[in-house]
Amino acid sequence: MATELRNSGISIVDGVPWGTHFCTFYETKQDLLDILVPFFKAGLESKEFCLWIISNSELLTQQEAMSALQKALPDLDRHLSKGSLELVEHDQWFLVEGTFDLYRVAQRFKEKLDAALAKGYVGMRLNGSPAWLYEEDQKELIVFEREADRVFHDLRLIASCTYPITESGADELLDVAGTHQFVLTRRHGDWAVFETPELRQAKVELKQLNEELEQRVIARTRELRALSERLRSAREEEGARIAREIHDQLGGALTSLRWDLEEVGDVISKPADSAQLAALRKKIKVMMTLTATTLDTVRRVASELRPTALDELGLVEAIEWQVLQCENRTGIAVQYECSLEKVDLNSEQSTTVFRILQEALTNILRHAQATKVTITMKEEAGEFFLAIEDNGKGITEGEKSGLRSLGLLGMRERAHLIGAQIDVIGMSGKGTLVTVRVPLTESAELMEDVQ
Repeated sequence: MATELRNSGISIVDGVPWGTHFCTFYETKQDLLDILVPFFKAGLESKEFCLWIISNSELLTQQEAMSALQKALPDLDRHLSKGSLELVEHDQWFLVEGTFDLYRVAQRFKEKLDAALAKGYVGMRLNGSPAWLYEEDQKELIVFEREADRVFHDLRLIASCTYPITESGADELLDVAGTHQFVLTRRHGDWAVFETPELRQAKVELKQLNEELEQRVIARTRELRALSERLRSAREEEGARIAREIHDQLGGALTSLRWDLEEVGDVISKPADSAQLAALRKKIKVMMTLTATTLDTVRRVASELRPTALDELGLVEAIEWQVLQCENRTGIAVQYECSLEKVDLNSEQSTTVFRILQEALTNILRHAQATKVTITMKEEAGEFFLAIEDNGKGITEGEKSGLRSLGLLGMRERAHLIGAQIDVIGMSGKGTLVTVRVPLTESAELMEDVQ
């Protein structure tokens, strides 16, 4: 049964879970309408398919039911044209070739629900009155209600059964009440509800669960907003850094080359002696060195934006390149262990794994106070496995869940998007272990085709 409460539309009942099967004992036609009109109104407004079976045992006609609904729902015609509501006559629903088959009728409710779900409705609510079976076979009535209760229990369905009190004896009413989760009835002119202990407990548990889920959603939303702000800030910082490098290094180098080229142009535009030619050759050599340095800067900036090794050589070589970059730039000793020559990950998965590695190494450099890092990459139990372990101070549980953990949150979000599992384990004074597991498919080409 789905773990959510639906609006019953009935003021004394409030919310009920899917799979609810209840009955109403009523005296007058107005009693019946007082319960069923708001019941179906709430269902239609909640995008549920509604089925109202007008049984022979009811005190109203199909036209009277339609007229009462029209008063409560001015846009009833719209629901009817969409097929969101069906009013069905007794024989049309309960009898098949003039015969009542209780198991077949109970199963028809499930078939109707399946059709409604296929059309996009969130579920179904229905009402019918099996009270006409009193005159046929009271035992068969009870068997039918029990079978209906069994079928309804695990479905996205809310079922109401209605019984006229004036045509039912006390024993019969007690038998019927025992086959439903709760009973509505008139007492001294007021409606009263009698629930089973099981239903009361289920509603309490569902309420608690919904409150917990709401708190988790709030916390998750807060995290995602913080992550979004962190990513925006990181993009701005990265853009500013790249702009500075382009302006300071590339701009300065290109300006110097322009001045040198102007000087060369002045020299070659006039007759020159051997000393001037020697100075010119020296100038050109300096220009070539500056050009090579500028090209290295361009390649480095481009590789930070998108490592060419990842596209040209693959994930294994890209990680090996990143390991060398980390050692050269940070001075931290990095031990790299890889038993793979090729990894069957698609482009998105490879990029995600590489970015997680970069983020993990950045966290180590900023926070871990580590002197050694071990990176292991292998295939294990049908999964690609990557481990990044350092010998630093070790991340704490508070640090993993605090605002400073946005880098970890970003890593988890990246992993989630490709169906990977990421774990971060901190050991106080011994370091931090980050592991990434990505399920492998038969081939990277197959994954690309699926995408």
